[in-house]
Amino acid sequence: MENAMSTLAPSPPPPPPPLPSAMNKRTSQIMRELDDLLSRLDKETKMKLGVENMLEVYLKDKKRKKDLEAQLESCNASMDEIVQRIEYIRTNAGANGTDVAQKLKEHNYTGNALFSTIASTTVRARGKPRSNSSPNIKGKQKASQENISFPDDDAWPIGKRLHHIITQLRIDEWKATKPGTSADALQIKDSKLNKLDTLLRILKNTTDIEAHYPKRNMVACLRQCIAGPNREVRVMSLRNLRHLVEGPADVKIMMDMQIDIFIVRALSRDQNNHEPEREQSLKLVRSFIEYNGLKYINQGIVRAIVAIAEQTDCRLRNICLETLAELAILDIGLTVRSGGVRVVMQALLDGQLNMTEVLVHALVYVLDTPERRQYLRPGVELETIIAPFTETGKGTNFEERLKNSARVVTTLLKSWAGVFLMCANNMRAARSVVQTLRFPVPETQKIVLDMFFNVFRVKLPKDYNSFLAGRQHTVHITPGSNVTDQTQPLGKGTSRLASGNDINELLKSFGYAEVKETANKESTAAHNAERLNMLDHHLCIILIIFIDADILMALVDMVKSDDVYISRKATLLIGEILQLSTRLLPIMMGIQVQSLPKLFALASNFEDEHVRHNATTALAHIDRLTRARARYMTPSTTSETKGGERLGNPARTQEMVHEVKLKIGMAIDDTHFRQLLMDSQVLHTKDETKWNWESISELLQGPLRNPRRLEEAMRGKKFIKRLLAFYRPFSHRFSDINASKANIARYLNTGCVLIQTLLGNPDGVRYLGENKLLTQIAAALSELDPLNGDPETEPIFSKERMENTLSRGYFTLLGVLSKHKEGVRIMEKFKIFSLFYQLSELRNRDDLKIAIITNMDYTLDGHPRVLLSKIMTSGYNPIRLFATQYLGIIMRQSESEYNGWIIRLLLTQLYDTHLDVCQMAVSLLDEACENQANLELLVKYRPSLGHLGEIGNPLLLRFLSTSTGFRYLYALGYVQKEMDDWFEYRNLQYVTQLELSLARALANTPERKDRNPFDERVDSENNFENLQAGDGLSPPHFYGELTKTEDGCNLLREKGHFQYFANYIRNYSLENHSPEVFQQLKAVLWAVGSIGATKNGLPFLEEEDIVKDIVHIAESSEILSLKGTCYYVLGLVAKTQQGVELLGELNWDGVSSPNGVPEGLCVPQNLELFLSIRNWKYTPALSDPPVFPRKVETDAITLDILKNIGDMSNHILANEASKNLARLRQRHIDHFKRVDLFYCVCQLLGSYHFRTPVRKYILEIFDMRFTTELLQELDDVAADNVDGSNEDDPVEAPIEPSPRSSMDETVPEKPLVPQERLEPVCKQLGFNIN
Repeated sequence: MENAMSTLAPSPPPPPPPLPSAMNKRTSQIMRELDDLLSRLDKETKMKLGVENMLEVYLKDKKRKKDLEAQLESCNASMDEIVQRIEYIRTNAGANGTDVAQKLKEHNYTGNALFSTIASTTVRARGKPRSNSSPNIKGKQKASQENISFPDDDAWPIGKRLHHIITQLRIDEWKATKPGTSADALQIKDSKLNKLDTLLRILKNTTDIEAHYPKRNMVACLRQCIAGPNREVRVMSLRNLRHLVEGPADVKIMMDMQIDIFIVRALSRDQNNHEPEREQSLKLVRSFIEYNGLKYINQGIVRAIVAIAEQTDCRLRNICLETLAELAILDIGLTVRSGGVRVVMQALLDGQLNMTEVLVHALVYVLDTPERRQYLRPGVELETIIAPFTETGKGTNFEERLKNSARVVTTLLKSWAGVFLMCANNMRAARSVVQTLRFPVPETQKIVLDMFFNVFRVKLPKDYNSFLAGRQHTVHITPGSNVTDQTQPLGKGTSRLASGNDINELLKSFGYAEVKETANKESTAAHNAERLNMLDHHLCIILIIFIDADILMALVDMVKSDDVYISRKATLLIGEILQLSTRLLPIMMGIQVQSLPKLFALASNFEDEHVRHNATTALAHIDRLTRARARYMTPSTTSETKGGERLGNPARTQEMVHEVKLKIGMAIDDTHFRQLLMDSQVLHTKDETKWNWESISELLQGPLRNPRRLEEAMRGKKFIKRLLAFYRPFSHRFSDINASKANIARYLNTGCVLIQTLLGNPDGVRYLGENKLLTQIAAALSELDPLNGDPETEPIFSKERMENTLSRGYFTLLGVLSKHKEGVRIMEKFKIFSLFYQLSELRNRDDLKIAIITNMDYTLDGHPRVLLSKIMTSGYNPIRLFATQYLGIIMRQSESEYNGWIIRLLLTQLYDTHLDVCQMAVSLLDEACENQANLELLVKYRPSLGHLGEIGNPLLLRFLSTSTGFRYLYALGYVQKEMDDWFEYRNLQYVTQLELSLARALANTPERKDRNPFDERVDSENNFENLQAGDGLSPPHFYGELTKTEDGCNLLREKGHFQYFANYIRNYSLENHSPEVFQQLKAVLWAVGSIGATKNGLPFLEEEDIVKDIVHIAESSEILSLKGTCYYVLGLVAKTQQGVELLGELNWDGVSSPNGVPEGLCVPQNLELFLSIRNWKYTPALSDPPVFPRKVETDAITLDILKNIGDMSNHILANEASKNLARLRQRHIDHFKRVDLFYCVCQLLGSYHFRTPVRKYILEIFDMRFTTELLQELDDVAADNVDGSNEDDPVEAPIEPSPRSSMDETVPEKPLVPQERLEPVCKQLGFNIN
């Protein structure tokens, strides 16, 4: 109504024209104001950018974020006000319009100036505009300009902002500028980059963008930018497209708009000048895969990726190979049709950096099921991997290729598909690898030997180089190191959280020495005995394979070598294989392996002295190795003896040394004793640097243990007095010494011996209590009190002194006192513990708390335990976690298996507010409950674990294994709920957890470095290959723990779950390869195996007679990973003696320890039946032929162009074809601007193999300037192609020449784009196992 009234009201009379002088004055005022506004706008823009950057940095800081958001709103408001004023001046400039426009252009202002420039250029490009048919057309144009002119404002609604951005981006750069108008083109480019950057920010921070603006319109607009001439605009547009992808529907929209053509075009550009564009295109393709848009990806895109992956010098090769590996897993057919598998196989042989494991895993996945491996030719592609093993000639880079092949074989043997591949065709691949050891080429033999050390997981000792070089006769094995990695995975006692690694790192950060953890491994080994060692079980079958492939005979032949290194390394490997066979193989197989008749024959051959000497040396080394390992055998393999009674126990050895020294010290006479005192130089001088500290240590450990000698040293001499004076803090002698390893060994260790010697004698205890040492230590600790300390003097225990000097050694001395009752009384006398309680409350001195925790002795019940409890519950999160972690070390070092006080402290930690502390407490309680008494005590306390969720499951499963715990959990309703959850979905989760655990354990070989191939792109904290607690052992299973009690067995029988599992296995069809059924079957198999691993659960398997069905699946299934799962499950059945006997009836041998305890290992008597792969028929996956639109013009020139482009895929014809194309382009330039012909060429590129330089040449020979009209024509051509492909007639008919055609001179008689009708030459393919 107001608008209507304004049009009816008479217009006011125009103002009189201003005087010239007034006009000039007004012009200068306007220009000054405009200049000031533009300067302010530039300042506000920079401020806004800075605030946005600060927001990204302080995104999680709520206080700063709030202040920064307020500043950002202020900047936006100021900029809005300035821009509105500038627009007002520009639109009302009148006669000053030229000056105003020039000023705006100088400041790169992109408001209405951009629109007016674009509008004017568009008008000039189209010629003279028609006369307006309506008088208000100009008014509408002006209104639209005013609506668009405002810059993107953060205060606008998202829909309005997107509309404004898309309107600006729709400018057609091919039409908006002409040659010579570079300033306009630069302005358009800068404007588009600005808008694209804003759009990218919106897409990153907005979900469900479709609700604000149609995605199809955005894709169409971005496609126009991708087709433009500016490289930077294309890169930004591809980034925006990637962030626009949120699901398969978005990928379909992009493919409908032929984005694939522009992706292929970008990937084919020159890598030197267009690397960012190629990179963004590749990222866009990967986003298609990530958001389940694989079904819309065509051959053209994959072939473009294949072309890049073929270039060995391309920076993007690794990511392209990884993409092809991912595509092979998701769609092997598409990958084979596009030539991707061929490139992957070649990259494996080339040994592309850090890509071996990734590519092998993809290959293993393809080999697993018959549906996927039918695309691979048996005995062709796969055996090219081991081809370097069978090459006798050196050739180019032979050693490097052999190393790459060895790495591939090692990785293959970590998967079941790879194991079965090595055994195919009468173990042809395995025998080929073993025969390489017989080649008389030392370099080859060294590489293959190193590979076998890795395959058998042998960890070489530190001094093995001296042995191999011939400088010593054998390697030395100590109690702390074994030559062979016994493939014992990390048990609960050596978990990442509970191990000393983190503790030692934290101690090092504070300058402390590492904690020497003498873990009590008996309990851990006992618990691990209940779980399946999957690493040992996997290694067992690999060992049998290579023994069957005659590796021992090949190694014996190598022993005869003149090369000492080769001979001794072969000897070392023979010894390790014999040890593994003793431990992992059934007794009858082990006897056959141990005989080594050929080596004994060589040792008794007197015709060749050198060979006899080598053979004798090998036998002697094997014998010494066996004896040494028997001496330091791990507790799990020895008979049930106490740790202190074993030969070689370090504590016992040290005790015997002390006894000998004490006897010697008791026996010396007075003259000898006085001479020792004089030799120490303590009586001659007070300068400790002149003292003989070795003599002092010898005196303290020997003669001074005699009470009479000690009395003489204390009273008659000044020996003890001067020593204690040296250790007084305020004498600044010991406390000021630099904390180096040598000084710690000399001064601190001697101080500890001194305190021990005094505490061992009543007179010494009395003397120590009267000395000023403890008084000064207490005074030094009191200095840390903020109320009592002197701020002007540095305390003895300041942070710097604790890090750099031996001041921290006083806590070690106090720790020695805490080991003895008399020492504890002395500490109480001087109120040391009261001072410790005060120190534990200091907020900024975690170093003191760590020093107290790690040095106190907790054997005696008293203040140290109370102090530890206080720190565990009152400190900051890190110190509480550290204290809980250290409690695990105390538990393992404790000689008592029953530690009630530790259980009580850990129970308190279950209710900590920090989740990591709770998880640590659960892990340590789980370890402690390996002792039945501790478990009973824990159940007696009835802890509430509901608040822990999944973290508390290990403890709850522990409870199930006892009758008391079962009744407790049953009363809480946990058993019924958990049983239903496991039946519904937790069984499936268990399989995933177990397979990831096994993958981590297999990936972490003894020689593996802690490095990920993709460290630059993967957070190391989330790296799944980092070894975790329990990896390599089967995790506790609910049904397995349930069947450990009679109550649990009754409940299982009542629920009928086992009957369901048995029927599921029995009714499984070997022809059913559905992934869902396959995964469910594995879950059921592990549940049945866990039940059969217990004595109470095995009768369930016997009643249903289900073991024979598992054996049948293991021997007959075509899914290789399923065969491996059955193999592991049978190992669980072999955990009991009854299970071993049951498997023996089915021709599977179990493995038992020397004392008859089943090891949970079993192997088939008929290896061929288990390791065989049924022949499969190779299905050739030929490339899809090109599909051309029906409306394409089929003149002779078009056909000639297509023919020559087709010839470019042949490297023989490519040179001539490129010359023909250049000639045709020179004569018929218009053909190389046609959209339909360009579309046909893209179809050819997607159907046939073209190298990257050829792709670049073909695409650059077309001068395609995709204006809006050409993009619409491209859509029409593609739509015609889609419509025509649904008809019955072949789509190639319009361009296929006839034999009588008048174009015979130009076009060959054969079809230009022929269908591939290849038939496999071999009628019978596959492995001939029989």
